[in-house]
Amino acid sequence: MTKFGEVALIGRPNAGKSTLLNYLLGRKISIVSDKPQTTRHRILGVLTEKDYQLVFVDLPGFHKPVYEMNKVMMQNVYSELDTADVILYIIDASVPIGNGERFLMNTLKEVNKPKVVALNKIDVIKKSRVLPLIDELKDMGFEEIVPISASAGINIDDLLEAVLKYVPEGEFQYDTEYITNINERLYIAEIVREKVLKYTRDELPYTTYVEVRQINHYEEYIEIFCDIIVEKKSQKPILIGKGGSMIKKIRVESEAELREYFGKEVSLELFVRVEKMWRQKGKYLQQFNI
Repeated sequence: MTKFGEVALIGRPNAGKSTLLNYLLGRKISIVSDKPQTTRHRILGVLTEKDYQLVFVDLPGFHKPVYEMNKVMMQNVYSELDTADVILYIIDASVPIGNGERFLMNTLKEVNKPKVVALNKIDVIKKSRVLPLIDELKDMGFEEIVPISASAGINIDDLLEAVLKYVPEGEFQYDTEYITNINERLYIAEIVREKVLKYTRDELPYTTYVEVRQINHYEEYIEIFCDIIVEKKSQKPILIGKGGSMIKKIRVESEAELREYFGKEVSLELFVRVEKMWRQKGKYLQQFNI
């Protein structure tokens, strides 16, 4: 008999949820950055093996919402906790457990679902710290606690085995070739936003949005036009850079990654547009519930 289940990936910002999902699927479907709130969309990743199919949902990092955009993101998180079969809670072992982490732990106590903890980033801490961390978590109502490194692939098989204990029997719901709900347009936007985060991490951590205006497919190459949207006029020159140096770096690195994804040459044109208070506007908020 086969198993089928939905697994909600939850954790604080920068816990490593997207890194884990990308590793599990053997390909990049979710962007990675050390900035909080990197994941904005409800991203599905489907892992299919001979006797099981797991639908992983990479949810936005758990945080206190301020803008309407963040409120929509957190609504998605709570909704997924209600529908998932298993909750996979990723904790960053390299930082002390703070008030935000404890608030999330207390929130999960109220959720009547099997909860598996992935104690992530054990490759960057002393081994002597791992067991005390596990002991600290043992009395908090988690079914399993597995120390892992998502970036190095350490103990991932053990983690999957722990999750599968709580996945119900059932028939596959997706075609065996299906991997993600991320379409071409969203993937392009997310790759560009990843590079924006990489190079403007201190100046523009949360205020950018990438809108793909046009995609032209030709036999030998793909032509893409994108707007990078910021909230203030003062932010526009930061993205452009002196003599266009910043926007060029973003374009060149994005083109390289998209070239690998599409398997052909990519011509990417980037434009910077100011849209005041875009995080409060419905036409953008609806994009976060794919």
